[in-house]
Parts: sequence; C-alpha cells; structure tokens
Amino acid sequence: MASLLLAPGLTVIILTVALEAFFLGSSKVCYKDLDCFTKDAPFTNSFGTLPESPDELQIKLLLFTRNHKAVGQAVVYNDPQSVQQSGYDSTKPLKVLIHGYMSQGDADWVINMKDALLQKGDFNVMTVDWRIGAHKIYNQATANTRLVGAVIARMLNVLKDDFGCDTNSIHIIGHSLGAQTAGYIGQRVPGLGRISGMDPAGPLFENYSEDVKLDPSDAKFVDVIHSDAVPLTQTGFGTSKPCGHIDFFPNSGHHQPGCPPPYKATAEELLTLHFSVAFNELACSHQRAYYYFTESILDTCKFTSVQCTSDKDYAAGHCSSCGDGPCPVMGYDADKTQQRGTFYLKTNSKSPFCVSSN
Repeated sequence: MASLLLAPGLTVIILTVALEAFFLGSSKVCYKDLDCFTKDAPFTNSFGTLPESPDELQIKLLLFTRNHKAVGQAVVYNDPQSVQQSGYDSTKPLKVLIHGYMSQGDADWVINMKDALLQKGDFNVMTVDWRIGAHKIYNQATANTRLVGAVIARMLNVLKDDFGCDTNSIHIIGHSLGAQTAGYIGQRVPGLGRISGMDPAGPLFENYSEDVKLDPSDAKFVDVIHSDAVPLTQTGFGTSKPCGHIDFFPNSGHHQPGCPPPYKATAEELLTLHFSVAFNELACSHQRAYYYFTESILDTCKFTSVQCTSDKDYAAGHCSSCGDGPCPVMGYDADKTQQRGTFYLKTNSKSPFCVSSN
C-alpha cells in the first residue's frame, strides 16, 4: 500500500478504505473453467478487492484475419466451436491487443494497430474488449485484470491444446492495465513468445511483487515502453521501474513533447481518480506509448535508442552508444536485438513521432 501514500491527509483515508474492503465480504471467489481468486498476499494491491465474474464483465474476444479485416469473428474461451468458425489458422502467428483503464476494445488505437498488423503480415489478430471491467473505480478495475488475464489465458490454452497453436508465436500487446493483464496471461501460458507492454499501469502495481505485475518471467521476451513514468501526484499513470528484458524510455520516460504540461492533482482527485481536467488530456503522455508502437509497425523510420543507466545521464549527454552491439529500436522490431537493459531516445512532438537518423 506504500505506493498510494501520496499526499498529506491521504494516508488515514486510504488505510481506512483498504482495511474496510479487506475485512468485509468474501475472501475468495471461484469461477467455473477459470480459477479461484483470493485477496491474500501478494494480491493486496487492489485494497482487498476481488475480480468480478465473467458474467458481470462480459469480456469479448474478436478474431481478425486478412480474410476478415473489418469485422472480427467472436471467439469464446469455453466454446471451441467458435474458434472453428472464426477463420483462425494455427500456422500463422497470433497477436493479442488489450486495452487499459477507461478504454474499450474498439478504441481508435486498437483498430489502427490491428489494421497496421494485418498490413504488416498474415497474422491472426485478437482484440480483447473488457470495457465493463475497465470503467469501474480504479481498484476494482485493477482486480478485474486478474479475471481478464485468466479468460485470455484459457482461450490461448484452448488454441494450443485443441488447434495446435505454437505458444512461441503468440505476441501479447497491452496498454496500461492491459499490459499488466498480459503479465497474468504469461503466468498461465507456458512458453509464451512475447509481451509488449505499452506504458504498464503504475498505481497499485509498481511497489508490489512480481506475482502481481508484469515482469521478464512472463514471456520469453518482454519489451516495455515507459512514456508516463512520473508519480501519480503529477497525474502520471505509468510505471517508472524497468519490468522487461528491455525497457525503452522515450524522452526520458517523462512528459512527452506535444502533450499538455503536467497537472498537479488535488488530494481528493487522487483518492477518487476523478479529475477536473479531461482524462484524455491528463493521459496524453500515457497514451503516446501506443502511438509510438503503432507507428513502428509500418514506418520505415526506426525508433533507435541508446543504452543508459539513468535519465539524468541521458539528459546530460553521457550516453551515445550500445556497447558492442547495434542499438535496438523501440516498438515492433524490439525483438530483433540481443541487447538487454534500459534504453533512451527522443521523439518528435507530433506524428510522425520517429526522429530520422538521416
């Protein structure tokens, strides 16, 4: 709970809310064909809140292919026949797109990334819509990511066991809470190929154990973009700590150029996560991560980075190379490198965001 002791006057309120939530109600919930969930450690990050039921969340999975680019085919984790009718082809890689807090599966960025992927390659692309669970109060949405992760993992294991899907060919791409959801998927799907975390959510995750949040053990390759790595008191929604095999910090991972200046939230706004400024304006830097990733899929300009131990060293111009190997590029081609560690780069303030090296 230390990650939420954010401002004077909040400590007592937050501890009271947390204790009431923890001691009231059931301490365990089980859902058929999925799993049981408790609010025992280490899952104390959501104030002891348990994930809501599949019936409540109504999670929708849509499969898109080059034969079904515009209209996705619904697939259901406990209905293999839905997969047979969807056009899924196990010989082709699978990309899974997961939105975050206060978003939905048909958000513009999801559609744009889906279209870019299908233009890039002959893939299966699955979009996840968990909007009902994502539009709850933040600690409930945080708890719901555990259920969403279990549903997607069950779906992927059905694809593996019944349809011959190679888990090494699965690539999960998640934003914010969707990136943290990807970590839960990786815990349940052995041999998962890749997770790309686009500014993983920081509040209620950053100071908790690896069982709770995205980490390198969740897939064979985990690449992360940190675009809003500032404290929640400054309305930062991302995580500042490296959590992948390779972590990219565009513009030092702080305020992204072209976004409104940082907004200092009041104690009441932080407690309720309801702000007087429009959420999309507050989340501009947080959202840049998916714009960068989408642009990286098709654009010939590469988001080339340099290795550095800190943003201070990078800002001071002390980092200009990547050791013995070529510098990695942020985004879609991040897996085309053997480099590991933290990397920094600059972007433009508007699209195209990639800064050409020519």
